[in-house]
Amino acid sequence: MGLVVAVIVGVGTAALALRADDQTTEAVGTMADELVASGIPAVLVRVRDGDGEPVELTRGDASVGDRFRVGSVTKTFVAALALTLVDGGRLGLDDPVDRHVFGLLREGDRIVVRDLLDHTAGLFDYTSVRELRDGERSPRDLVDLTNTQDRNPGAYSSTNYLALGLVLEAVSGQSLGELLQDVFTRFRLESTTFEPDQVRGPYLHGHERALRDGIATGRLRDTAARTARSAWAAGAVVSTAADLERFFTRLLASDLGRRMTPPASSRFGLGLVRFQTPCGPAVGHTGNVLGTVTVVWTRGDRVLVAAANVFPLTPDQEVAFQRLLERAFCG
Repeated sequence: MGLVVAVIVGVGTAALALRADDQTTEAVGTMADELVASGIPAVLVRVRDGDGEPVELTRGDASVGDRFRVGSVTKTFVAALALTLVDGGRLGLDDPVDRHVFGLLREGDRIVVRDLLDHTAGLFDYTSVRELRDGERSPRDLVDLTNTQDRNPGAYSSTNYLALGLVLEAVSGQSLGELLQDVFTRFRLESTTFEPDQVRGPYLHGHERALRDGIATGRLRDTAARTARSAWAAGAVVSTAADLERFFTRLLASDLGRRMTPPASSRFGLGLVRFQTPCGPAVGHTGNVLGTVTVVWTRGDRVLVAAANVFPLTPDQEVAFQRLLERAFCG
């Protein structure tokens, strides 16, 4: 669920919606073919440039329109929800967490909602402990457990969004799933759902592999039988490349998105992250959960969405995928 810079791959027949003379798209397709040959089951890439028709490419087991787990890209949806409640007068960015869920956080009298949104609360990241990340503990249990750990001010932490989700439920009196459905409806995302349990209906299964001395190795293991309960507000959304492209395009064209965007001097905004690319800074989010990796980068009117259904990647795959992302985004 944490931030990742790499993402993509696939095997098998190509499904393309592109112009045959588009050299960038052809190059990306060749890179995806090479990644497919390295053993990753599926890859999706979608790019929209301004008002033009989007280009969508898939390889391997993937098809255009497939749903997949988006990992920490969930945080952008949750942040948009939080700002909507702020605009409705039900929540304040400078509200101490204790005002809404007393005793949820150690130092909850001084940690405010904004600190959770932009990762300045200093909360220990529960995803750094495999047993916590891969288990099925409740969000409240995970927050309680991480309260016993040392603070790390300014560090990215998925625990921030577990705590934020609990605050949003307390403020609204609704479940997080109900609240997020309102966001999906508002942005007309017909294929996007919140799935902390097993995914309902067909979707692109993720695959994990073991790490040895920090290096991905071993056979791929299908994760479809597992749940994303520990991910919850930090990473349990399921979507499509088209829905993600639509959401980020509409969000960043709005006042809401502008308020969420990181300041020029910062990496983290309110549910959005700034990335450096060869063609300049991009804004978006990345994520991995249950063996699927997702990247969304935007710059001006250009939006890139990419996903692969293996995580962790091998070092060679990470390098190759990064090259693919840069070529797809920068041309």
